[in-house]
Amino acid sequence: MWWSGDEWEALLDPGQCGMCRDAHLAENEHSVLIVSTPTSHLRLARNQAHAGYCLVILREHVTDMGRLPSEQLHAFWTDVQRAGRAVESVYAPRKIDYLVMGHRMPHLHCHVFPQHHQDDPKRNVDISDGPVTLAPGELKDAVHALGRAWSTTATGATVRSGGYIPPRAEQ
Repeated sequence: MWWSGDEWEALLDPGQCGMCRDAHLAENEHSVLIVSTPTSHLRLARNQAHAGYCLVILREHVTDMGRLPSEQLHAFWTDVQRAGRAVESVYAPRKIDYLVMGHRMPHLHCHVFPQHHQDDPKRNVDISDGPVTLAPGELKDAVHALGRAWSTTATGATVRSGGYIPPRAEQ
């Protein structure tokens, strides 16, 4: 059953939105900031069950991409594309899934969800796999590697896989 009317209205309220509250912070309970653009924030998820799992979060509180002007929608998807290229450059996944849902957190964001050789391509994607957390130094290294890849990965550029190889995360 869907949210009650009151529950849904509370979720839609920017004053109660967790992403509005902390997507811009260097760290929060769920993720670490990699880079911000005029349109969005790129964050590395603390749960690294899928190495390189990031989120691109729209700066403005908009609950559905259908409500964005074309220019802003284009800028958001350009940031998502660039995030995917950075993840590809650092982690060399087999495939990256891009998930936009919003039924639990109705603030426009995209999960940049790498699929690696050990992942089952026939299994439904589950962003709650794990949790697998990196040690603080490993998390910092991953954020820096993705930040470097972001800064050198312009849209339209060719991506070369390789570079940073993350340590085996503790499960």
